[in-house]
Amino acid sequence: MAKNNISLSVDPKSPPKGYQGPWKVRWREDIEVDGARKRVSRSRVVSDKGARDALVGRLRRQLEVGEPTAAPPSRVVVTAANLEQVALSWLRWQASRNRKASTRKVYLSAIKKIMAAIRAERGIRADGVIPVTVLDVSLYTDLNNRWIREDLAAVKKETKKGAASPMRRYDLSGFLYQIWSHGASQPATFPAVPALVDSALVIPPVPARPGAPDAPTWAECDVIVRRAYDASYDLGDLLAGQRLTGLRVGQVQAIRRRALDPVRRTLLVEVGKSQTEEAEARTIPIPPLLVELWQARIASAKGPDDFLFPAKTASGHTEADTGVIATLWRAAEDAGEIRRGLYKPIRRRKGRPNHGFRAGYIAGLQDITVEIDGVPVQRLRDRTIDFLVGHHPQDTRGRHYAPPTWTMLVAAVGCVPPMDLGGEKAAADNVVPLQQGP
Repeated sequence: MAKNNISLSVDPKSPPKGYQGPWKVRWREDIEVDGARKRVSRSRVVSDKGARDALVGRLRRQLEVGEPTAAPPSRVVVTAANLEQVALSWLRWQASRNRKASTRKVYLSAIKKIMAAIRAERGIRADGVIPVTVLDVSLYTDLNNRWIREDLAAVKKETKKGAASPMRRYDLSGFLYQIWSHGASQPATFPAVPALVDSALVIPPVPARPGAPDAPTWAECDVIVRRAYDASYDLGDLLAGQRLTGLRVGQVQAIRRRALDPVRRTLLVEVGKSQTEEAEARTIPIPPLLVELWQARIASAKGPDDFLFPAKTASGHTEADTGVIATLWRAAEDAGEIRRGLYKPIRRRKGRPNHGFRAGYIAGLQDITVEIDGVPVQRLRDRTIDFLVGHHPQDTRGRHYAPPTWTMLVAAVGCVPPMDLGGEKAAADNVVPLQQGP
């Protein structure tokens, strides 16, 4: 590079006596940009006279020989990240947060649906890359309208696909927003991600559930338990455990001998919906009837780590199989023994036969006045029920302070009414372990 015509000045030029700084050094130099010479102005501020003199000397030497005083401007072409790669990174992050495989499977299915819809709306080929630059408010509007059209077509039987609920569309928008946020928080890994917008602009309001059904009553749950005992003693004992504890069916099936104390009538819940919940095992009281129903089952367990329920029956399915339990609800509906729509509401695409007992337990305990030593104490609060069934606390007190007292938990469990098992014979047969019913 050719030498510069030196142009260098210091401000202030004539400082007052005793002035210590700061000093501003200005200079101009010739630089080369894309093969063309260009004269630019530069400046730098230093804090004291010594630093000023050192900077002026260095700059003068550089300018005299034509050495650049700063790195030339670079023209870097940034390639936008692949949105599908961002989504898979988000999925791996969910795994690092101990999300269970079943939950990640739901996320993966949602990602596939979202990416297919984006390709269709933005005209991207099936083998083409989806750049993160497609993320904007209009994309959400287009996707939501597309899913609404698909649902209308499904309702009219114009397609073989089933209609999704408004909650499903809400979830899809939420998943895409989480993926967007995941990418925007890592600009070095995922370049060119647009700035994140306010979630209210892209995620629809949480849809209401009009016409949501009532939870099953205790008596309706007992109908299903009686039918379960007619099919299998294992299944009957399993659903009786749900009816008397409000636990998930998988939690009941995973009970080991060591977790149940028949003398103190306590149960250590070791299995949760997520690994985080499993890490926070809790002990709850159980009704005396449950110990009576399971007494032979408890006695037959050889070691502390033995499960009270077999992993699979002779037919090869697990007793917790949703389809097996759903047949009991359908049969009871057809016989007019329970109301319709309890386990599979009209507005739900999928039924929740396992959850019916849990919902009935929660609803049955709400607003009950607890008695301790025969004296009414207070109405059962949500945090007490939440602790028993394993719901995450909804308030700050529940999250950060001690759980309900043991006395209150025992009193709450005492409010659970005994089951109607259909007579003495049915009740006697309940204790027969690990056998198929007639």
